[in-house]
Amino acid sequence: KMVSADAIVLATPIYFYSMDGQLKTLIDRTVPRYTEIRNKDFYYIMTAADTNKDMLKRTVEAIRGFTEDCLSGAKEKGIIYGTGAWGKGEIKNTPQFLEAYEMGKNI
Repeated sequence: KMVSADAIVLATPIYFYSMDGQLKTLIDRTVPRYTEIRNKDFYYIMTAADTNKDMLKRTVEAIRGFTEDCLSGAKEKGIIYGTGAWGKGEIKNTPQFLEAYEMGKNI
């Protein structure tokens, strides 16, 4: 499905300054066909308990390592930093939740 998609959203909670295992596994499992994932628009969504979005830079760089360094023609179109969300559902009460909704409408 990633090969045929026009846009791809990579989303992850941030635990201890990195993406979760599920996203890392998804990225790793693209190995057999990653050369076919080309000319895609990419959006990144991250949530974290930390309120400082600078603490998410390591994760952004790890994701960019995959998209920019490995995928031909990848275009980063937007990043949502869902900071300050610790518990389930807390992100719904943040401005980033609306930001993600609005970004999704424009894809």
